[in-house]
Amino acid sequence: MDHQPEINTQRDVYQVDALSTNNNTLAVVDRLPHKKKPRKKKRKCMDYVRKTIPSIDWLFLNYRWTEDFAEDTMAGIAVAVLNIPQGMAYSILGNVEPTVGLYMAVFPVLVYSLLGTSRHISLGVLSVLCLMTGKVVTMYATDGAEAEPGTGYTAIQVATAVTMVAGLVQLLMYVFRLGLLCTVLSETLVSGFTAAVAIIVLTSQMKELTGLEVPRRTGMMQVPNSFYDFAHRFHTVNLMTTAVSVTTIAILLVYSKYLKEKINSKLCMPLPIELIVTIIATVFFQVTTIAKDYNMVQMGVIKSGLPPFEVPPVKLFSVVFMDACMIALVGYSITMSLALLVSEKLKYPLDTNQELLAQGLGNVVGSFFSCLPSGASPSRSASQQTVGGKTQMASIVSAGIIVVVLLWIGVVFEQLPRCVLSSIIVVALKGILLQVLDFPKIWRKSKTDGTVWIITYSTAIVLDIDTGLLVGVTVSLLIVFVKGVLNEVHVLGRLPDTDLYVRLDLYSDAAEVPDVKIVRYAGSLNVINRYMFKKKLIEVTRDDDDASMTMTVAVVDGKNAIGGRRTQCVVLDMAALQYADVSGVKVLSNSIESLVSDGFNVYLAALPDSSLEYIRCNINVKSVRFFPTIHDAVVFHQCSNKKIQDSTYDSQPIKTPNGL
Repeated sequence: MDHQPEINTQRDVYQVDALSTNNNTLAVVDRLPHKKKPRKKKRKCMDYVRKTIPSIDWLFLNYRWTEDFAEDTMAGIAVAVLNIPQGMAYSILGNVEPTVGLYMAVFPVLVYSLLGTSRHISLGVLSVLCLMTGKVVTMYATDGAEAEPGTGYTAIQVATAVTMVAGLVQLLMYVFRLGLLCTVLSETLVSGFTAAVAIIVLTSQMKELTGLEVPRRTGMMQVPNSFYDFAHRFHTVNLMTTAVSVTTIAILLVYSKYLKEKINSKLCMPLPIELIVTIIATVFFQVTTIAKDYNMVQMGVIKSGLPPFEVPPVKLFSVVFMDACMIALVGYSITMSLALLVSEKLKYPLDTNQELLAQGLGNVVGSFFSCLPSGASPSRSASQQTVGGKTQMASIVSAGIIVVVLLWIGVVFEQLPRCVLSSIIVVALKGILLQVLDFPKIWRKSKTDGTVWIITYSTAIVLDIDTGLLVGVTVSLLIVFVKGVLNEVHVLGRLPDTDLYVRLDLYSDAAEVPDVKIVRYAGSLNVINRYMFKKKLIEVTRDDDDASMTMTVAVVDGKNAIGGRRTQCVVLDMAALQYADVSGVKVLSNSIESLVSDGFNVYLAALPDSSLEYIRCNINVKSVRFFPTIHDAVVFHQCSNKKIQDSTYDSQPIKTPNGL
């Protein structure tokens, strides 16, 4: 071994019971002065109101108008110019009118601005939620219901029913304080799920990008069936639509790769390239007849003004309940992940349960005004933060700008081909599509994380988006359960000239202490894995190949006596014990009793405080000793190996000549 600085420590050998007594000090509980528990300060009604409506503090009482308003306004403008093309584009995924995406940039945003605790996330359209909602719309909406009321449900009625139920589910989660439920969706699972959603979105947009005349696929095997339809109907491709799509995608990709950083570094806010492309394409197709000449699908009639107040159809709530629950959970998890990322970076607190209230109420209010379920967009949130937004005033400014667009400007986009918006969607998903390249890195770091990722990704693509999410969550929870049940038993040895005890299979320099078998147990000890623990303990303590564990038993005057070799000792290192239940402790007690009956001394070392008293009270073997460290147990055995300990020996420290 390389020469290392030495640390020499001299102290007595302690058992757990003697720690306080041998140091002539009172126990921690006895040292503390007896005080009455301080009364909790009664919270006034206004305290609850301010906690429930955070905007009372940051907006009405403490907002710094002279310092923050200018930066919030710039950030709001930046977010608004992104919301216009994204809102109209992602509405296509939800199978609703383009203006719905703009409505979502107003009503849920205003509610969240007043109730939310994140200062920088931008609520509104989110591709994952729009796609999941679009699937439900396709399943339950009736063709021609708008022209003939009473014949079924329109697309917007189904969409608003999903939004209402999703919002109510989130509010119910808020009531029961389930803000941490988002941890069910791990980062790995969300990565695999969103990467699969990106593939599904890309597949769903092939019809718009190429002008193909194919039916819209939903449900099981959506992606494989869509590719089959694409190959089967490839001869119906609209060449002009394809050319416009390729040109739009190329412009956006070239700008993003080569020009974005250079241009944005010279501007006070990011250049809204998507909006610029949308405006140029709109002007071009308004002054030309190319779209009509080549039968390109255009946006069509765009309603001006704000949407009317309309209650979603209550009869649909039970029909869309399961889909809405999944949408609520996915939307909250993705939004919270983004909010936590930004808050950790900028060092301000978040309230996970308050976020449920803000998002849930935002969806409930939005459902009355023709909105889909909303979520936080990474691109818009990043823009709001990088431009310099300080508070949610930026979102309020953004919503105000969108209202102006809805009232007077929206109709100018009627001549815009839908393939331009589909191209914007595809380019916006580039980063998520490339997440598949992260899989080898995830697999190298953790096989279990890699398994969750690839199963979620493949099942969502091959089967269905909902099935993929459900399978991913199931596999993730199953792995957590299995890891909680599995346990590890290892034999430890001592590094020469140290008091360090390490695994023999990992450290070649380590050697077993003579006459002592040190066994480390890691994991929980419960009704499921108790017999696994017993089997492994027997294997390491009754190894027939280990001559040092062999004992000769002789009978002297009718009493058992150990002859031939000294009494052996088993030290159980329980420092890594996570949890023990009644069944597990019973098996532990039986195993120790079996070892003691065979002539072994059994010592338990480094038991966690949370399990110490519980195990002591439920172990029937009185001869078991408890030590704070492995080294205490080993030195105790070495010093007392040749004499029988009496009942008073526990309270007396053993002085070691060389210390520890």
